[in-house]
Amino acid sequence: MKKLKVVKTAGSKSDQRLFRCPVVVIPLAGREVIKRGCGRLGMTEFDAGRRCLYCGNYIYRKTASVESMWFHFRWAREYWRTHNTQGRDFVNGVPVSGRAESLPSSCLSDLSESRPPRWFPYFLSHSDREFHEYLLNLKAS
Repeated sequence: MKKLKVVKTAGSKSDQRLFRCPVVVIPLAGREVIKRGCGRLGMTEFDAGRRCLYCGNYIYRKTASVESMWFHFRWAREYWRTHNTQGRDFVNGVPVSGRAESLPSSCLSDLSESRPPRWFPYFLSHSDREFHEYLLNLKAS
């Protein structure tokens, strides 16, 4: 197996620096130990955090950008199938407590957009009731 050689090219942006991959050792019950990370200088930035070019270790940011969250939300919604049988809501065949579809039908058409709509940051940070009130105020104005 060949070693990966990372070369910094001239004129590269400062935000494309390489960081040291942290080594994390996690002891488990039964004297087993899980080691995560390689300790090499190979962590590079990507939209959700950092990843190591050598071992594939990921470190996610504490807060993601709205664009990144919109991408993942849209991607997950492609496989989101809801149905109601005998008064119970199901998502992809799994019973859920509460409502299976919290997104109003007026917002479903926005899932085809590549940029997050105006309502999406509010959807992330507020409860269902507050979000529905926001949508009613948005339609009224």
